[in-house]
Amino acid sequence: SSVAIRSQLQKISSPTSPMKSNQREFDFYAPRGLLGIVIESSPRGPMVQSISHTSPLLGMIDRGDYIIGLDDLNTKGMGAAQLTRLMAQRSEQPQRKISFLSFAGATKG
Repeated sequence: SSVAIRSQLQKISSPTSPMKSNQREFDFYAPRGLLGIVIESSPRGPMVQSISHTSPLLGMIDRGDYIIGLDDLNTKGMGAAQLTRLMAQRSEQPQRKISFLSFAGATKG
């Protein structure tokens, strides 16, 4: 699984910025219920548009982070509506594994 995620990261990397020092891939195990995030579609895949102050992800993710996996399912080719539906279908599971890709150098000042 870790190897598959690394190969996904290489495919997601922008050819104009080959250095990966500012990229961070991480997993978050979300509890049952609403996540309190808004997802938007982007050329690189589903991206976090906003995070509610009541979200269990608050402080763990940032606006502009990409959602690259859900329960080890590759989500980078999905649109926001498709991923939102999938997350809603799984909202009653005891936990969901959500994989994120953050470009910390680009999104944080």
